Amino acid sequence: MRNVPVTLTTSVRVIALALAIAPASAQQPATIDVAANDADANSNWPCIQRRVEKLTSAQIWDGPSVDDIRNWWEDKEVSKLVRYLISRRIPIEEAEAAIAKFAESTPEGPERDKRMTLLFAGILHESNSVRSSIVSGIERFQERQLARAEKLKEESSKLAKLHKRRTAGEDVEDEIKKAQELYDWDARVFKEREDNIPLACEIPVEIEQRAFALGRAIRLHMS
Repeated sequence: MRNVPVTLTTSVRVIALALAIAPASAQQPATIDVAANDADANSNWPCIQRRVEKLTSAQIWDGPSVDDIRNWWEDKEVSKLVRYLISRRIPIEEAEAAIAKFAESTPEGPERDKRMTLLFAGILHESNSVRSSIVSGIERFQERQLARAEKLKEESSKLAKLHKRRTAGEDVEDEIKKAQELYDWDARVFKEREDNIPLACEIPVEIEQRAFALGRAIRLHMS
């Protein structure tokens, strides 16, 4: 039996779900509430997690607001430590130990609180920078998936027409074979790419969770 073109039943426009992150205390992680959302609102956003443009300090820690702090990088020790801490290759236990060592380098009191606040400001800024880049990459990836889906739709339509021509008695076996091979290849590529989307969608979440954990560790050394 010859292959018959398969209609795509799984849309790349995955129904988006809202991921509402409530303000978190230093003791409890952000509360996640999942609710239905309009997929067309962010047609290039394929993740079930709600697209959050930017993290704020109120979302992930209970210390002083750092949203308006811009000069954290002027403290060279803070700047160097920020780059180390936000790396997801560094186990969180090692990051916490590095934070504790940094805190101990400054006596308890206003000066330590100031430097620890600068440290978190740097973590938040750099986490947002990395996260923004990843979110943009996911959207570009989804745009390519949408284009692949349209191409598959066209190839499926072409195959259907070729099968009708064969049924009508035309000799189109070679055309059908080539069209089917192209369709099968493109469908395979599409499926492989689609399977990678959930993994990519987890990365912004991991960045948020790490920023929260680092903020909690910093707050332990503040008054």
